[in-house]
Amino acid sequence: MVDFESEYKSLYRPLCLFALQYTNQIDDAEDVVQQAFADVWEKLRGGVSILNLKAYLYQAVKNRSVLQVSQERVEMLQDEFPDEIDTGEEEQVRLAERDARLWDAIDHLPPERRRIFLLSKRDGLKYQEIAEELHISIKTVENQISKALKALRETAIRIYTFLFFN
Repeated sequence: MVDFESEYKSLYRPLCLFALQYTNQIDDAEDVVQQAFADVWEKLRGGVSILNLKAYLYQAVKNRSVLQVSQERVEMLQDEFPDEIDTGEEEQVRLAERDARLWDAIDHLPPERRRIFLLSKRDGLKYQEIAEELHISIKTVENQISKALKALRETAIRIYTFLFFN
């Protein structure tokens, strides 16, 4: 088991500096790092094995930083061009429904395929990292990601066909 407290103490400051390269705000960088550590803590408590904690945290911090910066840019654009970006209630409902359908489709993937898919797309792990964490081959990871994407595309096509051709 990882000595979480010592890892936190040794990695917190370097991770904050790393996040600062993306966020340009100390408070934002600290928030990103703290959330990454909180997520890792929950994963470890849930029994997930993370083989290379340092690499995992750096990737998680990078992904969270990039996501935060992109969300801030969207908000900035909405402030600058409120009429050009449709943020009305109807659009928000449409986006929420789309996201719900996507998560429903992900939830219907076979458990191991869903786990591999989420480790890749949600958590930002590379195929090699997933293979090492799950003790499977990279080829298995590639195949499972491919099958997951195919299933999600088929679901999207069925939804599109239902909405627009019925």
